[in-house]
Amino acid sequence: MNSLLQSRWWGRVKEAAGWRATRVSRSDGPSLLVLQRSIGPLRLAYIPYGWSNDTQSISTVAAQLRSIAHTAEPKPHLLRWDIPWEEDVFDTGEARSQGLRPAAMRVQPPDTVILSILPSEEELLQGMKPKTRYNIRLAERKGVTVTRVPWRTTDDTERERTLKAWYQLYEETARRDQITIHTRSYYRQILDLAAEPASVANDNTADAATEAAPVVDMYLATHEDDLLSGIITASYGGTTTYLYGAAGAVKRNLMASYLLQWRALQDARNRGDREYDFFGIPPADDPHHPMHGLYRFKVGFGGRIIHRPGPWDLTVHPLVGRMFRLAERGRRWYYFDMKKRTSSG
Repeated sequence: MNSLLQSRWWGRVKEAAGWRATRVSRSDGPSLLVLQRSIGPLRLAYIPYGWSNDTQSISTVAAQLRSIAHTAEPKPHLLRWDIPWEEDVFDTGEARSQGLRPAAMRVQPPDTVILSILPSEEELLQGMKPKTRYNIRLAERKGVTVTRVPWRTTDDTERERTLKAWYQLYEETARRDQITIHTRSYYRQILDLAAEPASVANDNTADAATEAAPVVDMYLATHEDDLLSGIITASYGGTTTYLYGAAGAVKRNLMASYLLQWRALQDARNRGDREYDFFGIPPADDPHHPMHGLYRFKVGFGGRIIHRPGPWDLTVHPLVGRMFRLAERGRRWYYFDMKKRTSSG
């Protein structure tokens, strides 16, 4: 299972954020990462992108979900599965017949664009939108410099200096785009855990000894003395994933973010990875969507747009599980639906 979110590294990242990470052995594939935590009176179990082999039937997976739910300690009230399969191979009717229901709130982005980086660099450039290709070359002509900070081999003083500068830019991005971000220590934890030579496993499953931590890098784009943008990527299982990005308001006309992604794509290809996952786009090319600019930016590099079903729930405890799902629907209505109507009225 090559999903970054099923790696032991991701389990340790989530443990640092208050989850309990366990692995469940399977007879039909690698062990499965299961995350657990309590939210008030609710005990929630969450499986991010489990069962990447979409040839398995939903009934087979549902049976395994029920087994996990009833053997876990402590027993969860609700088990949530974030589905890695694409929508066209996920039978919602069969899922409902197996007791699964769509979750009210998203956890991982269900829509993304994945670019094959097996072709040559020239072929990759030709596969981009003309405006994207133009912006990459514009940034190069204007003297934008991209620096890769390999976290695993960078000394601690430089790590702290670099992360501080990037996080200040990230805070600016969050204020401008009205997104919620974690504290700086959270991102430091993500980077530092990946800097260890191999992940530490607390189980005896067959795949425990051989799994290495992902290669996590930070890229910074500068012009003269100005830091313009920065991204964090993770390479795991043949895929480089663009995890986090920050861009300031200074010199935005230099199109530094385009050159930044191009450099990360080049490095991923030279490392031998097969794909680059831009990890999250709006569901459609909708000019009215608040993140429409992000959509246009990411799909401009080419690749295949992926639509997934999002998370689905298996209610283990009928009363507590249903109460939690109702509370989530109310939260979604308040924070998203009501505010959307208010802003458009």
